[in-house]
Amino acid sequence: MYSPRSSLGIAIRKARNDKKMTQEHLAEMIDITPAHLKQLESNRRNPSIEVLYKLVLALDLSVDTLFANTDDSTQELKNRINLCLERCSVHELQVTYAMVEALLKKGDKEEQE
Repeated sequence: MYSPRSSLGIAIRKARNDKKMTQEHLAEMIDITPAHLKQLESNRRNPSIEVLYKLVLALDLSVDTLFANTDDSTQELKNRINLCLERCSVHELQVTYAMVEALLKKGDKEEQE
């Protein structure tokens, strides 16, 4: 059975390791003790909203990445795209949307042929 809590600690540890950070370094970045971070990664403690927010920023992730119960490589790419989209203006978002729609229509057309 899926448990957000059990996957959260794993996701934090994986993201930290992917960034080649020690527990001590990440703990210092988000202003908690290394022991607190160790408890989060081992699922013995849940982060506060403030700590969760700091983790997302420090690890350059989205919140859904931390709670996603998947190792799907496309999920990481989707999350990176979402982070980029958050920095776009309304005009840039409209252009991006139009481009994605055109790509999807082209793909549909090629599948029909």
